[in-house]
Amino acid sequence: MNPQPFPLQHFTLSNGLQVYLRQDHRAPLVSAQLWYHVGASHEHTGQTGLSHMLEHLMFEGSSKLAPGEYSTLMTRIGAEPNAFTVDDATSYPLTLPANRLEIGLEAMADAMASATLDVAPFNRELNVVMAERRSQVDNSPLAQALERHNSLAHGQSPYASPVIGHLADLQRLTPAAAHAWYKAWYHPNNATLAVVGAVRLEHLQTLVCRHFAAIAAQPLPVTVQPRASASLSRRSQLIRQQGLREGVLMSFNVPSAATAAPPELAQALSLLPGLLGEGSSARLKQRLISESGLVQALSCRYDPLKRGDTLLDLYAFTNADVATPEAVAQRVLDELRRLGQTAPDAHELARAKARLLARQVFARDDIGEQAHAIGLRAVSGLDPRLMDTEQQAMQTVTGEMICEAATLFLTEARATLTYMHGQELAHE
Repeated sequence: MNPQPFPLQHFTLSNGLQVYLRQDHRAPLVSAQLWYHVGASHEHTGQTGLSHMLEHLMFEGSSKLAPGEYSTLMTRIGAEPNAFTVDDATSYPLTLPANRLEIGLEAMADAMASATLDVAPFNRELNVVMAERRSQVDNSPLAQALERHNSLAHGQSPYASPVIGHLADLQRLTPAAAHAWYKAWYHPNNATLAVVGAVRLEHLQTLVCRHFAAIAAQPLPVTVQPRASASLSRRSQLIRQQGLREGVLMSFNVPSAATAAPPELAQALSLLPGLLGEGSSARLKQRLISESGLVQALSCRYDPLKRGDTLLDLYAFTNADVATPEAVAQRVLDELRRLGQTAPDAHELARAKARLLARQVFARDDIGEQAHAIGLRAVSGLDPRLMDTEQQAMQTVTGEMICEAATLFLTEARATLTYMHGQELAHE
């Protein structure tokens, strides 16, 4: 068994940079992840994709490193650099030997203070991003359906925009827009450094102060917490497209861990995927796949780590010989209504808790996953130091709390349904 994990440690620089450390000395490695609290949900109409563009550009030139040198240097010292953008954040994870941590931190600080965002790298990376868009979305009927579904489900919330950006917006992006975005958001008082691995707190404090302390804090734009509309009603659409697998996408507007009141509701919502769609004995899989054969595949997910209201998603691919997407959607709504009336029994609830706990335990066995969990909570507006009490809080969820969550949130008024139908090739 792994030893008891170190408690999460924390300090803040005078310029506002938040730093969290989880010591893990099982291997001489460190995962250092710099999370900027800006993502797709901060973008304005007509400028979608800006945060993702900055993800590509931040390490393509700074006062100390020319374009391309960051990746070369990190590879030379045995590091694994990465970057990704989500709704609420842009993150730069770096796993490297513990005795090379300072090199990584110095490069991160230099990009924060002096990223050049030159025209040549901008043009090159913009072409890369548009190619990603074509490959991942425009050439995938399912991805296109998911994008349209997400937009309908979120409505006026900024979460309605795709992280990668709309193609028309990407075609209009300019180096000047990238510079303005960088000047607005990429400051120490809008960043969290999450570090997990073989480093002591005192040593980390020395390194972070040495490289980040001189970077001045700056005024930040006003942010608005994404919230679902106060007057929701059922939304639906039908998409018929060649190559699209028949099925239904269903989403419900629900609170996240940052917006749930009381907070225990988010814990109850977190258990719903395990109860409904994970494992062959989950309710919907048992009744829609095993017993009736209405559905060929089904998945359920809920992401509580958002700074605003989020979605609980249910995706089902139907058995076209047995049922239509519309019929399956109604059957799912009936099952969800039943869940609000009949609490899961002790065995069913214990199984869902065990599945969620197992995922968390396995994730925390990896230093990169541990740092990722810290960063996600920070950018969601949650205190990462409460991570160590989450498992205990989850164990207190009762069947009655599950019923309450289902009754409050898994309703037709909060539902968005996208019916997917394939389209046969036209014959000449």
